[in-house]
Amino acid sequence: MRKRLTDVRHGLVLAWVLACGLGGAAWAQDAADPAARPAEMEVRVAMRDGARLLTYVNLPAGEGPFPTVLVRTPYLLSIGPRHNPIMDAYLDAGYAVVWQLARGIGDNDGRYRFIADDRDDGYDCIAWIAAQPWSDGNVGMDHGSYNAMTQLQAASTAPPALKAIIPFVPSSHFFRETPYSGGIFMRYHMLNWHKLLRLRSFEETGVGFMDSSRVIDDPEWQRLLTSRPLIDSANGYLDGDELVQYRRFLEEPVMNSEYWRETMMMDEHYARVAIPVLLVSGNFDPTTGTLHAWRQLEANAPNPQNRKLLIGPWNHGGSYVGIPPAEGPYELDGAGVVDMSALRIAFFDRYLKGVPASVSLPQRVRVFVTGSNAWREFDSLPVPALARTPVYLASEGAANGVEGNGSLGFEPGSPAPADVTIADPSNPVVAITDLMAGVGEYSESHGNEAVLVYDSAALDEPLTVIGESQAVVHVSISTPDTDLVVNLHEVHPDGRAIRLGAGGGLRLRYHEGFDREVRLEPGRIYTVRIPLAYVGHTLAAGNVLRVTVSGTEFPMLDPNPNTGEPIATATRMQTSEIRIHHDSAYPSRVELPIVEL
Repeated sequence: MRKRLTDVRHGLVLAWVLACGLGGAAWAQDAADPAARPAEMEVRVAMRDGARLLTYVNLPAGEGPFPTVLVRTPYLLSIGPRHNPIMDAYLDAGYAVVWQLARGIGDNDGRYRFIADDRDDGYDCIAWIAAQPWSDGNVGMDHGSYNAMTQLQAASTAPPALKAIIPFVPSSHFFRETPYSGGIFMRYHMLNWHKLLRLRSFEETGVGFMDSSRVIDDPEWQRLLTSRPLIDSANGYLDGDELVQYRRFLEEPVMNSEYWRETMMMDEHYARVAIPVLLVSGNFDPTTGTLHAWRQLEANAPNPQNRKLLIGPWNHGGSYVGIPPAEGPYELDGAGVVDMSALRIAFFDRYLKGVPASVSLPQRVRVFVTGSNAWREFDSLPVPALARTPVYLASEGAANGVEGNGSLGFEPGSPAPADVTIADPSNPVVAITDLMAGVGEYSESHGNEAVLVYDSAALDEPLTVIGESQAVVHVSISTPDTDLVVNLHEVHPDGRAIRLGAGGGLRLRYHEGFDREVRLEPGRIYTVRIPLAYVGHTLAAGNVLRVTVSGTEFPMLDPNPNTGEPIATATRMQTSEIRIHHDSAYPSRVELPIVEL
């Protein structure tokens, strides 16, 4: 890459650890002494096909039987420090705690396949727990990220003993969040994530692992992130089941294949989740998977009165502990702190023990609004009766970079010609941020002429956005395929541009949906709709709302070769000329869920 990375956020490695559901690892040194607790039992639990999975059982003090909290995980690192303050709080509250390592991980039987076996294995593990003499037959599931996905998968099989789940920051739509973001493969994320499955300690890692600020200057990462064909890019870095799975993602480029139907939660799976669910995410997490799961449960699952959604001022890992992040551009007061141990125990006390909750549970939807630093509660999300407010892109024909003439307004119609930018896969726009949330300052990358920048006037009064926005872009390109990446930002008077949420992107071959690939006719104007990630934020009076559009965002999104060939096997690359049309006939815009507080 010709552009050197300079915008580096501290704490990136820790953010990645938490992002992958390894919450316990970060607090092991603060946990109660495991030696002071009853002995842990290590057993191999047989699944229906005979595969035996490593399972750890921790029992509370006193006479049983006990209700049980189950965590199912593919992470060897999280299996190591099973005692952490939250899990120990369960033991203190009279819950057994069980950890099970997924099949194919470590020395477990079977082959590792991304989430595909966690439905049946989850059911079998829950049935095994319910049959144990120390169990009272009531099981709940907890934990985050992949470990949240295992909860949804197990719940979709309706095990009789499973009474409630608490999924934190799950992925649930694999073409909108990971391994694909808007159909754009997340090469850097997937290389790191698959490597993480085999790690027993971070001493096994090398330069650039989980630290995207270092990847450009390292020759090995240059090869990993730029080599073609993409399907061979992990060779020599991953091996075994992880390499097979990495390649499998690329071999399945449309969502309606048998592979994705077996892997993803479909409508019929959500319809079987009749138990209480507490979904949790954070303002500084992409939230896309959490809110997709919420919408699917709302549309298909019974018993909505027992379903709750909590979004706080947390990143991917912070959602697990309920503590606002110490870093980042936002100053958060004590109002954002939630005692997640007490909330978890109260939720399970109600639904596993059948006793009154020890603390007040939130209403159906409770969200924290940064900027205002206040909690708000609603009956549902999207906020009832809320109509999105369009803000329209405009320019004098040159919105390139912060020195361009792009503008943003609440009225459509711009007589100027379209804005033009170039998507160059050999020289992409570089944006280094928190790996999961994308929180950070973008002032430098907005000086790149490959980024189209549209600024509103300074706001006369605060503007609050709660929910998922949508970009409606009228675009023509010079190639059969390229990508569009759209982001929202708040610009401060000193010029700092802070991204709001994780934005959104679309590989344009999916402009008719992720079920099929349709190449574009060069020069023809298409209307594409790009969902943007959740934002819960109040922009301050005097600040500016900014919309940016680009064709690349590296290293999080793998650049499109732009040739229209199959992404997995393409070796040739070319630049694509992108035209964003925004006149009265083609009113490109972003539709914002603006809320009056």
